[in-house]
Amino acid sequence: MSFLNKYRKITDTVILFLLTFFFCYVGGHLRLPFVFSMFWIANAVIAGIFVRYPSTHRPINYLVCALAMFLNDYLFSGWLYSAILINTANIIFIAIVALGLKGLWKHHSKQLTPKQVLILFPVCLAAALASGIWGGIVSTSGTVASDIVINISLWVSEQLSTGLMILPLILSFKRSKKFEWQYTSVLAVLSVPVLFLFASLIKGPGSIVFPLPILIWCALVLPVFISTLITFLVGVLEIMMVYEDIMSNHALDSYPEAMALVSIRLGVAAMVLTPFMVSVTIDAITTLNKQLEIRANTDFLTQLLSRAGLFEKLSRLPLKNGQSVGMILFDIDYFKSINDTFGHQAGDEVLSDLGYLLRRDYKKKFYIARFGGEEFAMIGLNICQQALYEQAELLRQRVAQHEFSLGDRSLSITISLGLAMGTTKSNEGWQQLITRLMSQSDTRLYLSKAGGRNQTTPNWSEGSLLISDQRQT
Repeated sequence: MSFLNKYRKITDTVILFLLTFFFCYVGGHLRLPFVFSMFWIANAVIAGIFVRYPSTHRPINYLVCALAMFLNDYLFSGWLYSAILINTANIIFIAIVALGLKGLWKHHSKQLTPKQVLILFPVCLAAALASGIWGGIVSTSGTVASDIVINISLWVSEQLSTGLMILPLILSFKRSKKFEWQYTSVLAVLSVPVLFLFASLIKGPGSIVFPLPILIWCALVLPVFISTLITFLVGVLEIMMVYEDIMSNHALDSYPEAMALVSIRLGVAAMVLTPFMVSVTIDAITTLNKQLEIRANTDFLTQLLSRAGLFEKLSRLPLKNGQSVGMILFDIDYFKSINDTFGHQAGDEVLSDLGYLLRRDYKKKFYIARFGGEEFAMIGLNICQQALYEQAELLRQRVAQHEFSLGDRSLSITISLGLAMGTTKSNEGWQQLITRLMSQSDTRLYLSKAGGRNQTTPNWSEGSLLISDQRQT
């Protein structure tokens, strides 16, 4: 194991200890304003870190987290034996979540999938039941069955609701792609407090789901993390406000009131997971559509634009009247003989290697497409005749000097090029412009081949004379 790897593991362990101690400290002291005792976030945070960053999920870190919990209780509450028993319930929750979701997030930056969201609920439920039963039993002072049932119910509902609110937040952090705010996005966010206020005025059991349509709207138009953050805040506020409404005397030992709190927590847990699933599903669909678009507009062999992809790419660009556009149309000389002599696999390797060369050296200057077979097109915007000719000649020379690898042998090839320059006309779109330039450059490409191949022929007379002069010298 390298020194750097050891240092990283030690650093992770220290950070986990400090985080656990901090969240336990905050959680313990927030119990003084009684409404905040409805949440214990330390377990969900540590479990989320273990899942999100698999390298931290090691046995030693369980011991370190348990030690941090025990020290917090011992230093600030004076607990000893009871601290060991109660914190065992916390470790049970962390372990079940971390092990249950193990392997689903192999890389912390990968996109979330609906499958991962689906498994989140049963795993959190299993973790909440196991830790809640243990914690509810060991933390009950009496032996009355109803007290034990109430305590277990409160533990289970708290662990489940907090877990389902915190874990999506951690798991979606820094996974969103570039996002541009639009009026629908802003309107969705502004609608959340309005509908939330309406729900608080109406009150009653049904008011808990009033914000759900707006949360789903946020899930449709916002990045996963932002949508999840809004849902988390709404869930926390709902539990706090409903708690204040139904439990004015804070009588936790009252069976009906305690069960009402359990019901609210479970309802919020189910509610917060719905927008998360919608948001992740929309994100997955958007990514899939982009991948399909890339596949439809990209040539698989060369990784260049396809003919349709070139027109699609250009159609998104503004086309001003009088704008200069240049086209380089070329194909590989005697490509058929390469396939006949070395096989079609060799021909594919030549095309693939040529695609790499074009992407490496010309992608920033031109829009490049494989038109089919061994024919390629390059479109340059706002380029002059001389620059277009120089770039074409540079390409011809680079290809001629490049050795194309064919397994244990190499092959040299040449290309013939035809150039066309044009300016946009009024009411002319990209389709008409490219078709016009293609016709002209294709004629010049034919002249290059008829003239002996491995040469460049432009569609302007000055360039043609320049070529003749260069070849005579």
